[in-house]
This record gives sequence, C-alpha cells and structure tokens, in this order.
Amino acid sequence: MQGWEACDTRIMSVQFGDVDAITFDFYNTLVYHRQGSGRGAVLMEYLASHGLESGPWEHQVLYDVFEHHGEEYSPELSAEAKQHYLVRLTERVFERLDVHAPDDGARDHARNVWGILGPTSLSVFPDVLDILGILRGAGYRLALVSNWQCGLRHFCAELGLGDAFDYVVVSAEVGWEKPDPEIFHEACSLLETPCHRVLHIGDSYVDDIEGAQSAGMPALLLQRGGSAICGDTPTIPGLDQLPDLLGLSGRLTGEA
Repeated sequence: MQGWEACDTRIMSVQFGDVDAITFDFYNTLVYHRQGSGRGAVLMEYLASHGLESGPWEHQVLYDVFEHHGEEYSPELSAEAKQHYLVRLTERVFERLDVHAPDDGARDHARNVWGILGPTSLSVFPDVLDILGILRGAGYRLALVSNWQCGLRHFCAELGLGDAFDYVVVSAEVGWEKPDPEIFHEACSLLETPCHRVLHIGDSYVDDIEGAQSAGMPALLLQRGGSAICGDTPTIPGLDQLPDLLGLSGRLTGEA
C-alpha cells in the first residue's frame, strides 16, 4: 500500500518479537458499522421515519439499555425467549429516549430495533478471522479490551468471533475505560502475562496507544486506509501485516 513503505517494519518486528499475548480493540479495529453512520444515528432515523417522537440521542443510551445484556441474553436462547428479550430491550430503548409509542409499540418494533442496535448492525473486517486463526495457531493468548456496553461477548459470538478470544474485557463490566491503564492491567492479569509481554492493537491513538503504553504494554496503531505515522508510533494499515511483524510470515493461510 502506497505511503506505508517509509515505516521500517524490521524495527517493529524486533520490538514485537517477544510478546506472548495480544489484546485488540473491538470497534473500527475488528468490526465496523455496516451503514457507516453509527447505531444511534440509524435508530433516530428509524424512529423518525415511523412517526415516533423521542428525546435527543446520547451515546450513554447504549450503555443504559444494554446494562443487563450480558446476564439476560444469550445467542443460545430459544426463538421465543429471544423474542421476549428483544421486546424488553426495545421497551428500555423507548423508555430511555422517551419515545411516544402505542402500548404494543415495543413488540411491533423489537426486531427492527435489534437489527439496528444488535450485532447484525456490524461487519467483521475481511482480514480479521484469518489473522486471529493464525495467532491462535501460533500459541498467542488473545483478549479484547474495549470501551463498550455489557454483553460484548455475545456480540462476538454472533459475529463469528466467539472462539477467538480467551477473554473479553469491557469497560461497562469492569468499571474502567480506556485510556485508563487499569483496564489493560485487568486484561494482562486475566491472561496471566506480564504487561510488557502483551501487545495491544487498536485504532485510537489516545485510547489504545497512550492507554496501553501507560500500562507498560507495547502498542501498535491500526490505521485502515489512513496515513502512516512512523516516528514513535508503530503503525500498520491492516492486520495482515501482523504475521510479518511477529515472525509468522510463512503462515498466512492459517494452516497452524
């Protein structure tokens, strides 16, 4: 990819060659929003298109309505139980946003609201599954570290990422948000690996790079389609460069 050749990957491979575990950011690192506008914007457009008046959108709405998602929901629920849950979730959405809807409005809109807020609103980047398979096959322990709502592990399961990670560390569940070093320390503790031997990868310079480094971890900035930042910030344009940096260049097809 033009513009990335200036970064010396040989230097990065030396720096990252002695890691035993890898942590990843979730949103815009492993997955992206299908429509590109975000779940909140799509939800507000949906409500307006159905003549449902509501209060203003706040990002905190997602944290409030998914507060019990980890414990109340499971991808393994029966169709009937899942429908009951989706209605309850939609009721929470309507209550939180002060949506003026008929008494049966939550039931009527539950499937559509779930499609807007749930995992099918997201897509996995094309390079993710192969690279995660290579890393697991090479013996790396893997974890997610994300500023996200409760129940991210369920999202991962429904996006085909459920078996890729040993742990999913979520801000809403542990009480720390990136760039707080404590959320990274929690991941390293669960991985039973010293922080200096855990590589973190994410797309935010502040949350991912500064946060991980403040916890004593090496960090790698992922800028998909962006401009390289060499200097003191090792940067890659895609996860497909990871095998080379980690000395796994002969295993790009995931045979391991």
